[in-house]
Amino acid sequence: MPQFLLDSINHLYPLFALIIYVSVKAILECRSPAVTVGYGIGLLNAWTILWSATLIIFNDGRRDYRRIERQERPAEASSVEEIVENIQGETSALDGSTTDGLKLLHPAGELPEPELQPETSVTGNFTPKLESPEVFAGQEPIPSLSQEIYTWQPLPDELLHRLDFILDLVTNFRGLRWTHQGPGTYPPPPHVRETLTNPETPPSLPPHKYPTYRTLFTTNLQSFILCSLTLDALKYATLLDPYFLGQGQDTPSPFPIARTTRLVLSLLFTYTSLLNIFLLAPLVLACTFGPRILGPHASTWLYPPFFGPLSSITEKGLAGLWGGWWHQLFRYAFEAAGEFVGGKALRLSKKSIPGSMVRVTVGFVCSGMLHACASYTALGNTHPIKGSFLFFALQPVGIIAQRAVSIYLKQKGYREAIPPWMRKTGNVLAVLLWCRLTGPVIADEFAATGIWLYEPLPLSLFRGIMGKGWWWWGGEWVRWHVGDRWWRSGLVFLGG
Repeated sequence: MPQFLLDSINHLYPLFALIIYVSVKAILECRSPAVTVGYGIGLLNAWTILWSATLIIFNDGRRDYRRIERQERPAEASSVEEIVENIQGETSALDGSTTDGLKLLHPAGELPEPELQPETSVTGNFTPKLESPEVFAGQEPIPSLSQEIYTWQPLPDELLHRLDFILDLVTNFRGLRWTHQGPGTYPPPPHVRETLTNPETPPSLPPHKYPTYRTLFTTNLQSFILCSLTLDALKYATLLDPYFLGQGQDTPSPFPIARTTRLVLSLLFTYTSLLNIFLLAPLVLACTFGPRILGPHASTWLYPPFFGPLSSITEKGLAGLWGGWWHQLFRYAFEAAGEFVGGKALRLSKKSIPGSMVRVTVGFVCSGMLHACASYTALGNTHPIKGSFLFFALQPVGIIAQRAVSIYLKQKGYREAIPPWMRKTGNVLAVLLWCRLTGPVIADEFAATGIWLYEPLPLSLFRGIMGKGWWWWGGEWVRWHVGDRWWRSGLVFLGG
């Protein structure tokens, strides 16, 4: 057996096998009349397998993860160095030795220094220190260095603290305030970085985008209202075209340039639907529940935007489209799978062309598998392999091709002669051309699943004005099903 497999074998493999069994069984046997639930059965169960593999197969969930947490400064301590000394011995290392609470032992030596980006605060003893009421008046207090410090916390020993740690790790897909935090998020604010170890790690983006809860609330509420109006308009437009009702691309369309118009509407509908959901996180968790209920998990710096700037596309083309602008919710799992195959299995360097190609390809293959499973569990006449999977499998081809052209122009000395504005224009045109060529593959699959039949909003302004009705939510959404055995009983989701 290959050494990389022997090194990764641990007692969690039976648990992982059970996760695969339950998830695959659900994908094969479970369906729902609700289009969103039916699509979600495949997507979420496939994601459960990939995310579980990321945490317990591709990585060691007990050793490889640390989280930024807040520690109260002992009264007798007068410096960060003394704090570190006081913390020593309080957290037991998993191999029986002790750790200083800031570094975690790794089987191969020291764990690589984490990339500091997002900010967080969780009290080391799991007793949240509630924010001052000044927070809600628009002034977020900055903790004094004389009162508290922030540390990299490994897997804790105390039961409730460990439970919070694990739940946060499992549900925090973007790794905000964790050592595996990805790009596109924000570094901790200055008062957190000042007392963290490794403060010299440069942030990739300006710190603290949302300095107050008021700013976080108003910014996201405005975006949510605008997004909801746009989504309502898109819903009304798609109801005019039988293509979006799952009747196929050969149906007549009321729009000019039908193929391109349908593709644009599909992209806009996908983007606004996801954004509308993503905006609920800061509005509900941080601004409604807030620190009085969620404690430090409601800190403003934990809610950066899900989508990146459009400049990612103009600067990097297709690579920027997927690696910078589009949401990075699943990115860490895709990268972990790519590293497991390219790094551990094939031992290819990240910086080499073959190593980079393998990692990118594996990541998109994983994405294709997730969406193919979603198409498989949808009720429409779908084609999971030549639809969803093919679309994502084609993306690395475009990225590698554009990269090859860029390298060629650079080697020949042509790239420097091209003005920056022309290079940016070329990147945008390359993205538009590639999306026009490959976009219909995924757009047709989305339409076939019936996903656009869902009602995104309870109240429709545009349909109300047109005399088609204002209220569009109703009926039975969920009920309790009683089976012939107790394990066959449970909630049945009917809405959506």
